[in-house]
Amino acid sequence: MAITLKRQINDEEKQIILERHGRKCFATGHEIPESESIHFDHIHAFALGGESELHNIAPMCEHHNKAKGTLPLGDFRMKLRLEDFSRLGDRLTLRHLLQHLKDRKDIDSFGDAVAVSEKDGRVTVQSHSHASSHSLCTCDRTGWKYFDAALPASVLNSDDDESHQFGLQPRFLISDKVFELYRHFQIYPVLQPSIGRIDNNRMLLFDGQHKAAALLWNGVRSFECKIYIEPDVRLLNQTNIAAHDRDERHAGALDSPSCPSGDVCFFRLTPPTLL
Repeated sequence: MAITLKRQINDEEKQIILERHGRKCFATGHEIPESESIHFDHIHAFALGGESELHNIAPMCEHHNKAKGTLPLGDFRMKLRLEDFSRLGDRLTLRHLLQHLKDRKDIDSFGDAVAVSEKDGRVTVQSHSHASSHSLCTCDRTGWKYFDAALPASVLNSDDDESHQFGLQPRFLISDKVFELYRHFQIYPVLQPSIGRIDNNRMLLFDGQHKAAALLWNGVRSFECKIYIEPDVRLLNQTNIAAHDRDERHAGALDSPSCPSGDVCFFRLTPPTLL
């Protein structure tokens, strides 16, 4: 069942919308044939505060209008984009998404090399396009140094086992989970950072990749991160795997309208060995 507009738009308003968007289906951008009727719908859902005004209404073809069901048009278009990305393979990670967005020219770069220096309780991060300074912290239990920072996509990558190197990313992206989080973050804030480490002058994220992927699809280009400096990689890997295994066992207990199934990133505490 397709969503209907809260109010009917007249022919003059329809013409204004078509002048803005062209005779193109908002879902994919394809031309709508002259022989096919044009449907109109909210880009952002009326139930979520989207207005029934012309700037929030776009044309659709009949096929996609029926296919989207009760999804708002903007969410349906994102669902199709996620499905298109998923066709690239079955073992996709955040790195593949960043590359996909770069190929589409949605981001300029990712995974740029960084120079990291420490002085007087501060850590400085520099790349050809980014420079920032942060408080340097030390874990009481492990003695590992780390810092909290809002970092751009340009200096981030996924901690994959790439080129036969040791990677800490324990699983691949699940498309349905990314889509649920994409919708979740339209309403709710991010309550925990993604977690990563510095390795060979690269910032690699190993926890929170679904969260980061959903934020990327939402247009976010800066991410709250907790970055470890020279940790014990094998201990970190064991802890990360144990945390993910625990999350999967208890994911069902966290289902709620404000927490998509399996979305444990908002409630899981940092594993005890990393505190």
